[in-house]
Amino acid sequence: MSDQKIFAGPRVKKIRNSIGLSQTAMAHGLNISPSYLNLIERNQRPITVQLILKFSKIYNISPEDLEGDSDGIVTALKEVFSDTLLQGELPGYEELFEVADVAPNVASGIMKLHEGYRQTLLRLSELNVEMTRGQDISQTALPTDLVQNAMESRENYYDKLDRAAEILASELDLTRGLFATLQDRLLQKHRITVQTLPINIMPEWTRRFDKHSMRLFISDRLNSYGRVTELARYLVHKELTEEIDNAVLRLNLKSPEAVKAGIIELTNYAALALLLPYKRFYQISQRMKYDVEALAKRFDVSFWEVAVRMTSLGRSQMEGIPFFLQEVDQAGNMVRRLGSKGYPKGKFGGQCPKLSIFKAVSLPQQLLTQIVETPDGQAYFTINRSTKQSGGAYGESMRQTAIMLACEAEFITDMVYVQGGAVDRADVGQNCRLCERPHCAQRAEPPIARPLMFDETESSVSAFNFKV
Repeated sequence: MSDQKIFAGPRVKKIRNSIGLSQTAMAHGLNISPSYLNLIERNQRPITVQLILKFSKIYNISPEDLEGDSDGIVTALKEVFSDTLLQGELPGYEELFEVADVAPNVASGIMKLHEGYRQTLLRLSELNVEMTRGQDISQTALPTDLVQNAMESRENYYDKLDRAAEILASELDLTRGLFATLQDRLLQKHRITVQTLPINIMPEWTRRFDKHSMRLFISDRLNSYGRVTELARYLVHKELTEEIDNAVLRLNLKSPEAVKAGIIELTNYAALALLLPYKRFYQISQRMKYDVEALAKRFDVSFWEVAVRMTSLGRSQMEGIPFFLQEVDQAGNMVRRLGSKGYPKGKFGGQCPKLSIFKAVSLPQQLLTQIVETPDGQAYFTINRSTKQSGGAYGESMRQTAIMLACEAEFITDMVYVQGGAVDRADVGQNCRLCERPHCAQRAEPPIARPLMFDETESSVSAFNFKV
């Protein structure tokens, strides 16, 4: 047993109340004075080893229950308060035991704030080094950038993780209501109760777990799809931890923060694999000829979820159409890029302003199809539609993005969209800086490999004229 002083006041008081004893009665049973017990409960006196053994014998309590910090909270708090920023704030560590016992969620919040502070200092230090070396910090890769680059450069199919999620799905009755099924699983296997809270009670979060009460809170701001997705993410986080960690290893991420970001991304992948089990989703997709909107209704999930899942149909002997996907926001910022064979950044690019994805972001719920041809002569078929972040309160502006699901045009005959009649067509480039198509009215920048022409006697439909 540890030689350090043990302050267990809140635990002693909790034990006493649970068995309905007064301080006088418990003190008599322990053969100590009521005033001494009062000091112990107020953390003004440590509890001795002899007294711990008495508790264990008389009240059938494990010594570890009184020795404290079984979950490492006090140890973590000690590390926080050893920071030079907080030096001298505590005369001793007695208060930390009390915080850990009485307010574990407050303790968790303190630790998270300190970790965020520590990571900020580390990041500022790295940026300072880069600025000293004369590097452009606007191009500095963040942990999320490292994850995105790793994921878009490889096949978006993780076999062992996908199969583990499929096995988990087979244990659930997903036909009787996704939310209720996932809720029951969390309660029965993990003793976690799910509770939805109004937006005004949880305004800044969509999901939070209270370790102290074993409750998972889901915000009312989410629609039915969003609530199910949050439960699925938390369930796979609890049950597929090993498989997720192994899949993250395949991304070969060097930064510890990038690994954490990778775990979140692969947790999201596993949640989709749970809601849309591979074999069933693959078979129904083929029968429905890859009708994204119809599949979303069939599986009771969002358009976004079906589109992203389409890019992961890469299982051997059961491969789907080799789709790739990109998502952009209203400002044209790239949110994500994925592909069943990796995202074809070198061939397709995805940053040409003539792509319908940039039009779709301002056309809510309208599906746009387009056939585009790149400079090398390859044709692609694209499906474009806007998506909007779930929920929100009155007057709150929610994030809106657009999805482009694409494949080589030869696969259009396998899809329902071949019956759609007239489809928009466009000649596109990777991006304006690399594209050498002349007289393009949509051009935003000149090509880097062509000399510009400046002639006051001529004016082109393009903002930039250059020698072809």
